[in-house]
Amino acid sequence: MTRIQFQFLADRPDAVPMIARWYFDMWGHKSPDNSVEITRQRLESTLYRDRLPLRVVAVEDREVIGAATLKLREMDIFPDREHWLGDVFVSPAARGRGVGSQLVRHLIGRAASLHIHTLHLQTVQLNGGLYAKLGWTPLEQVDYRGTRVLVMARELSS
Repeated sequence: MTRIQFQFLADRPDAVPMIARWYFDMWGHKSPDNSVEITRQRLESTLYRDRLPLRVVAVEDREVIGAATLKLREMDIFPDREHWLGDVFVSPAARGRGVGSQLVRHLIGRAASLHIHTLHLQTVQLNGGLYAKLGWTPLEQVDYRGTRVLVMARELSS
């Protein structure tokens, strides 16, 4: 089994069109004002290595097989919840091999190195799914933009 490496999306701009398609097909199509092109432009305008949002890709044999983001204030209904893990996506061909777990663990480590004390996320898996298995704590279920989601948190040590 090859080792998965993590890179900033800023270092793999060639992957932006593919990730924009992933994100649009998974979540972005729910917004009538969105498109693959708008999603691509949003990604390209936030290719950072030194500030949030930090977009990271999982790479295996030079192929991008997953992506995730550390971001600020993902849910506007929770303005006091500052740091979020989001946009966790693994390509269908790479699913079932622990790529998502590795992405989440990598970003938890990166967040801790940035002295972030608490990370939040939202998931449509109302039982917490992968995140519950990785030690995230359920906080509450809410209806957000027409979808029932579970908001979870993870306390980090730096």
